[in-house]
Amino acid sequence: MDLYIYNPKIEGLGVVDTFSSFRWRRKFFEPGEFELHCKASTENLTLLRPGNIIHRLDRKEAGKIEGIAINGTDNGDEISATGRFLSSQLVDRIITPTINFSGTTENAMRKIVSDNAITARPIDLLGLGALNGFTPVTSFQATGKNVLTTLTALAKSSNIGYRTRLDVPNKALIFETYQGTDKSVTQTARPYVLFSDRFNNIANPTYTLNGTAYKNYAYVAGEGEGIARIIVIVDRTNGEPRRELWVDARDLQKGELSDTDYKAQLTQRGLEKLAECAAVESFEADAVDTANFEYLTDWDLGDTVSFEKWGVLLNRRVTEVEEIYENGVKTVTPVCGNPLPETLDLGSDT
Repeated sequence: MDLYIYNPKIEGLGVVDTFSSFRWRRKFFEPGEFELHCKASTENLTLLRPGNIIHRLDRKEAGKIEGIAINGTDNGDEISATGRFLSSQLVDRIITPTINFSGTTENAMRKIVSDNAITARPIDLLGLGALNGFTPVTSFQATGKNVLTTLTALAKSSNIGYRTRLDVPNKALIFETYQGTDKSVTQTARPYVLFSDRFNNIANPTYTLNGTAYKNYAYVAGEGEGIARIIVIVDRTNGEPRRELWVDARDLQKGELSDTDYKAQLTQRGLEKLAECAAVESFEADAVDTANFEYLTDWDLGDTVSFEKWGVLLNRRVTEVEEIYENGVKTVTPVCGNPLPETLDLGSDT
């Protein structure tokens, strides 16, 4: 595998074609991350510098080097480079001035990026990709919020992924949204993808179910005091026992909005908070390519697929794919469903 290295101006610097370990972790709702270990040669020390970009011709994502470490080992000096995918640069922007929005979620995400990282306070070389016409809608008011955090909240509430693609010929960074395809066993429009012992295409499986932080019914409180305070209810129980959440949305101001539009914004806030409090249910396993279920050909990040093991059938979106290349062996581990957050936050709004 060749890893092409570019400087921040997308000018080619060289290629890393030999390494001891390479981890490439793709994520649907947020920027992915990578970790590269290779010989600390003079060339690699020059190429692998913070700010430079790692690009793979076989992937749409590219990574920005954010840190390096050099260590002496019994086998010689080694350099490791770590970082996140290019959309992580949006963490350096705050939404300002206030955005009042009602429309499709895709247009909302594009407006947030355009208003805060392209037309104003531009991130170098960043532009918008093609409009896909995705139909999920949203209504919200935001000011002072982090751009990347807001994009992730919108992505989780609408099941729309986002990424920043490296366009080498045009020396551009392209922000774009995307959706996967339903390839679960519950649909019949296309061939399904099933990871199971029956097809001998999984190894080292892990199933997780944790409802500790789960909420499905939100009281969203907007402006006003006492009995005059505007409160909307977001009910996602679907016949389940009610698990209530209080959401303080006083930061959303009605202003000149109609009652309907203001309550729509409160509802959106409730949906986002309930998405943060979803039950943790995920299935992950090392995927073994077969003639029927080959990675990138038959399934990809964002697709809805099926996992079956231990009497559990889970039909969920592939939210993460971790690729590890080590000592000539490639391991691909998809995560299907809603994985446990790396830091479990059980706090609530007050």
